[in-house]
Amino acid sequence: MEVIRGIENINHIKEPAAVTIGVFDGVHLGHQTIIKMAVDYAKIIHGKSVVITFEPHPLAIIHPGSEPPLLTATDLKAEYIEKLGIDYMLVIPFTRDTASMEAETFIDDVLIAKLHAVYVVVGEDFSFGRGRRGNVAFLNSYGRPKGLKIVAVPQIKKDDVIISSTEVRERLKVGDIQGVKELTGRYPRYRGIVVHGFGRGGSAIGFPTANIETLHDELLPKNGVYAGYAWLSSSHYPCVVDIGISPTFADVAKTELHVHILGFKKDIYGKRIDIELVDRIRDEMRFESIDELKSQIQSDIQHAREVLENESC
Repeated sequence: MEVIRGIENINHIKEPAAVTIGVFDGVHLGHQTIIKMAVDYAKIIHGKSVVITFEPHPLAIIHPGSEPPLLTATDLKAEYIEKLGIDYMLVIPFTRDTASMEAETFIDDVLIAKLHAVYVVVGEDFSFGRGRRGNVAFLNSYGRPKGLKIVAVPQIKKDDVIISSTEVRERLKVGDIQGVKELTGRYPRYRGIVVHGFGRGGSAIGFPTANIETLHDELLPKNGVYAGYAWLSSSHYPCVVDIGISPTFADVAKTELHVHILGFKKDIYGKRIDIELVDRIRDEMRFESIDELKSQIQSDIQHAREVLENESC
């Protein structure tokens, strides 16, 4: 899959295309259904499949401060979308000019002139363009006479719950990792860099930890301790993840992400790392002594081993 950044850089797509448009934050099962349909329609017309997405979230520009917490940064979003078989992902920087673009202009100048769209596959509640005029009804009335075939996909449900980015966020906020997987088909993953912390994990506590500075401001799950995997390049290692403010030490002002990689002793400072959360072990706790904390960490490690023995990446 090729990632194209900016409408002005679309200059080499010559085949007819099946296009889908959306923020696709979280790339949940509803999004995946729509994207896979675009891939299927591209095959029908012997053309290319294109995902159009936006950065940042449009609400961050239209109504600053009202945008929802980010679930998936663009780099991870691209990896998830590529696995679905898409040929191109067009990332449009969302600006005031983008927000003021008329729906007709977007259809004429982007979908038809630049992408040679034949099929446009969107969710049934989709809208775009200035004033959000470009809904499914508009796509049909304005686009069909120009040769566009519009496919509106109904919302997908899981156990009578509509699968949505909002529902994914709500489950993350309460630490329901398995519930997130039910909606996305995978465990939540965070990308970051290993940085220096207080240095007490190995020296004071006896359990070396990697302090992770996330690359993007994605929504973290509820503070607590989790079982998961640490991914370094293509290798993964079982780990225990602490998300919180280290209440036992009371010297952390903001939520941090600390990882104890089981049986791992390499120097990884400055390395990029992905943290995949598999299950929640417990809430964040304040301990009265270091010995009490060490005992609990040992219990957390055992719990994590048991959880991960039953999971596959």
